[in-house]
Amino acid sequence: MIKKKALISVADKNGIVEFARSLKEADFALIATGGTQRLLSENGIEAVKIADYTGGTESERVKTLSQRVAKEILETGEIGLVVCNLYPFYAQKDKTIEEMVEFIDIGGVTLIRAAAKNYKQVAVLFDPKQYAGFIEVLKSDQLDEEYRLNLARQAFDYIAWYDCVIAEYFGPPSADKQFFSLGAEKFLPLRYGENPHQHAAFYLNPLYRDGFKVLGGKQISYNNILDAEVAFGAANEFTDHIACAIIKHQTPCGVALGDTQAEAFERAYMADSLSAFGGIVGLNRKVEPETAELIRKHFFEVVIAPYFEEKSLEILKTKKNLRLVELSPRLIQDVVYRPVFSGILVQERDRADLKDWEVVTKRAPNDYETSALKFAWKVVKWTKSNSVVFAVRGRTVGIGAGQTSRVGAVEIAAGRSITRSAGIVMASDAFFPFRDGVDKAAEAGVTAVIQPGGSKRDQEVIDACNEHDMAMVFTHIRHFRH
Repeated sequence: MIKKKALISVADKNGIVEFARSLKEADFALIATGGTQRLLSENGIEAVKIADYTGGTESERVKTLSQRVAKEILETGEIGLVVCNLYPFYAQKDKTIEEMVEFIDIGGVTLIRAAAKNYKQVAVLFDPKQYAGFIEVLKSDQLDEEYRLNLARQAFDYIAWYDCVIAEYFGPPSADKQFFSLGAEKFLPLRYGENPHQHAAFYLNPLYRDGFKVLGGKQISYNNILDAEVAFGAANEFTDHIACAIIKHQTPCGVALGDTQAEAFERAYMADSLSAFGGIVGLNRKVEPETAELIRKHFFEVVIAPYFEEKSLEILKTKKNLRLVELSPRLIQDVVYRPVFSGILVQERDRADLKDWEVVTKRAPNDYETSALKFAWKVVKWTKSNSVVFAVRGRTVGIGAGQTSRVGAVEIAAGRSITRSAGIVMASDAFFPFRDGVDKAAEAGVTAVIQPGGSKRDQEVIDACNEHDMAMVFTHIRHFRH
């Protein structure tokens, strides 16, 4: 068992009065810092001031940093219980860096770390939700070493997370940083992971929480969020236009531009209405009532946009299972990362912009084809490799993605394209290794192609385009997405 002396220093004072009273009933002597000690005293609970206990002076920045306190936690276990949570750095908004610095906890982290390190003699609590369980264990005489070790594990997670939040504030994640950490805390419980037998949750840095809002619908799932990220990203690829992207399994079913948002949605939906069933709708402007009325007519899982008009919410909430997600574009960071082999792969986000291209065929694309090619090139970066996109100006007409052969991707895109004589263009995320992809595209009515180039058989592919009187341009930029 631990010695019955507790040090209490909490920024979050929820439940602390009741908890301290229970400790006193269990014959604990209490030591407390400034505001905590005053609160306990006001409620008739005796607690020694930390400054009186250490013989030091408690100041704004220095309260618990003391050799005596450190020794009694780390070495002797004289202080058998540490109850401490930290300055809420993670809850601050619209503050300068100088103001944020004052919310960086030093002494509290030291207390928690010391208590966790000496779990053989000391118990540590940092969350008001732990109080009731601790008292129950205390009363049942089950406060053994294994229980304290479990508290220590939780405490180390807590202070590591706290430091990561601070680190991310001072330097957002980057592919160039020596150390990579994320200050993510459990934000949303999810229905399940990729499959119903897999448990899952969405973790998010608290500094970003106000940028992700679920405004309606049933509980969101792991796959919903993965698809929603692609839907939002693809739609927001077109910052100068009103755009809509409909996504299924992280691949676009249809992407389109419009003079109005309703038109953009209808054009995206008609691109592949069969695949759009049960998909995710991404919009790059606030959701307007006319668009909401159109969306309501079909079955979708999620609508994600930067903002919803109140009337639009009212309309969409009539579909009780439809999840409505409002997302701030600031949550789209400049790096992407994924776990692998117990580590993390980190890379810059693919933001390469098409500044110029090289015409490699006898015929250059005409004005119509040029516009359509630029549109298709922006869409293909959001498709899974190997992939090609068939498009007319401002709308996709067929997408073949996630294939192990490029000609296979062309065949799928051609099969989904119902347009054969309206100036179809094709974008490919990587080079064509053989001419067969171009030949198949020509059969499907494609008149112009945009691709990175770089194959040792480039000339063979160029010759094929010339034979079919197709225009082709090289971007010298690849858009692999795995």
